[in-house]
Parts: sequence; C-alpha cells; structure tokens
Amino acid sequence: MAAPALLHATKFNDQRGALCAFPGFDLSEVVRMYAIEPANTRIIRAWQGHIKERKWFWVAAGSFEVQTIPLGADHIPQLNARINWELSASQPAVLAIPGGYLNGFKALEADSKLMVFSDFDLEASKADDVRFTLEEIPWIDHG
Repeated sequence: MAAPALLHATKFNDQRGALCAFPGFDLSEVVRMYAIEPANTRIIRAWQGHIKERKWFWVAAGSFEVQTIPLGADHIPQLNARINWELSASQPAVLAIPGGYLNGFKALEADSKLMVFSDFDLEASKADDVRFTLEEIPWIDHG
C-alpha cells in the first residue's frame, strides 16, 4: 500500500508578487473538489477514509493539523502507525492520501480553509466510505 506523502510547492517571488507551483500534483486524476472552513479551532473532523479513493489536501488559508491512520485487514485502523502532519498556507504543500487510510483534521488558526481534491465522484465516494467516531479513535492533539 502506498503511504501519504507531501508534495512540496516551488515558490517564485518577484516584484509582481509570489507564484506557487505544485509540480508533483497531477490534476488529471481529480474529478471533484471542495473547500472546508471550520467555524473555530476546536472542531475536529475525524475519522473518515476510503478503501480505494485518493484525496489531496491543500491549505488555502491558515493552517491545519491532519492525522492519517492506515487501515489493515478487514478495515481495522492500525493506530500505532498514525502520522501527524502540519499543513500551512505559508509553507505550501499538497498532502496526498492514498486509498486505505483514515484521516482527521482540525484548524490551527481562525479563518483557515482546506481545499480537498478527490479522484472519485460523490456517489462512488459514499460507496467506498469507512468511518469511525472520535469515541472509537481519540484525537491526539499535537498542535
């Protein structure tokens, strides 16, 4: 199984401003995108994942703590393999999450915005969905 990975941006600055490019992010596989803007920094959206669907997270504003947990046999979360990521608009990168992973996230700053890209349409995504509650898998705060 592939593992989540950061696709770092290349940033160019001149007198006109800044330009960020993501050379490792192939948009040809994306079929939908959406934005998440949490109401505050206390809200945790976790745990959702997919068996096959891939997601890409990019922070358009503010910053987020994202956690990923691989799913093992029979879709059982492998809690000892949890990875914590801190994503920030000030250090642009795309977090690529392959199928077979749960994810959860929370904003670290007010007015943060997370852009999510997916390679499945909404109906296919729902059919591929795996979810756990925060009671089943507690959040470990690193922020």
